[in-house]
Amino acid sequence: MPVVSAETASVAEKSSGVRVPGWLQDITLALLVAVPTFGALVRPPSHLSPYAIAISVVPVAMMFVRRRWPWPALAACVAWFLVSAFTLVLTPFSALPTGLVLFTIAVRSSRRTVVITALSLVAVMLPVAVLEEWSTMHPLTVLVLVMIGFFAAAGDAVRSRRAYIAQITQRAVDAEQTREAEASRRVAEDRLRIARDLHDAVAHQISVISLNAGVASSTLDGDPDTAREALVSVRTAARRVLGEIGTLVSTLRAPGEAASLEPAPGVAQIAALIQEFRASGLHITVRGEESIRVGIPTVPAAVGLTAYRVTQEALTNAQKHGTQARAHIWMSHDDDVLRLVITNPMASDAALPSDAATDGHGILGMQERVDAVNGTLRAGRDGGTFRVEAVLPLRSDGEEMP
Repeated sequence: MPVVSAETASVAEKSSGVRVPGWLQDITLALLVAVPTFGALVRPPSHLSPYAIAISVVPVAMMFVRRRWPWPALAACVAWFLVSAFTLVLTPFSALPTGLVLFTIAVRSSRRTVVITALSLVAVMLPVAVLEEWSTMHPLTVLVLVMIGFFAAAGDAVRSRRAYIAQITQRAVDAEQTREAEASRRVAEDRLRIARDLHDAVAHQISVISLNAGVASSTLDGDPDTAREALVSVRTAARRVLGEIGTLVSTLRAPGEAASLEPAPGVAQIAALIQEFRASGLHITVRGEESIRVGIPTVPAAVGLTAYRVTQEALTNAQKHGTQARAHIWMSHDDDVLRLVITNPMASDAALPSDAATDGHGILGMQERVDAVNGTLRAGRDGGTFRVEAVLPLRSDGEEMP
């Protein structure tokens, strides 16, 4: 049986039924024991000795101490039963105090302990009951067996029920904690995904804004037309970055709100992405431009989004960290994989994109996205060139080859 905390067991015990105060239980049981015990001693006044009254008080007193000291109370009740058999008189209810104390023990003890205790009581009390029955003709033998067996079984049943309720309560508590942990994990994953998407979607637009703002500030007096074009590019990039942020925030929309109708970017949007970078001053040479322009119908949505974000991040790094403001894209595909290679010139002493800032996560973000679709990514220096190569599968491992 699973380990149940004391707090859970206490809650389960309180919720298992109507709880009668302990003092009221003690008084009720004391009266229940006193009536048949003293009733058997009712005789003419000359037959009521102080000794008999004192002996008869013992089982009544044990009802008030049975919850605190159950084992001494049980021993006292058994001793009273034996003493009464040889000095006073036994009644059909003489085994009742012993049964009530046994019930208290059974509620708190294991089944093995209860069985051993019940058998020991039978071994001690039954012979005395047999002898008393022969002299008084009371069915004491059967009643002793019934009292001990009934209260032992009843106490064990109550203990089992309380343990069952405590176990169910503990499982409910564990399930609630598991749900909370799972919800926290999902929130953390969503935060990481949103942060990654925010970086991929916004970083290159911020670079465009920064670059064109610098051009505008340097040409504002000498070449107003160039400055005006740069400011137009800044405004366009700012509008796009606001749109990207709005799309990301829409993923946090409450249930029931309208979903965004704008599809997630994919392979077909790479051509437009390239035009944006070209407009910002990055000279891009493309091979396989037909595939980029038309798109690949068989590309899954997740793979298409990954290809778009890898291209976006690689071109952003080329614009920010590359030399000569040039980049080269080679894109090819077959039935199985989509290959993307983006290169740009880079000085030998230039910092790598991931080292450009203390919180740079561009290459790491690309790696996480490619890993998510079971692809491979290689990014690093290749002589005087920085090279990003992504191989993205177009089918799952379980699909058969054509």
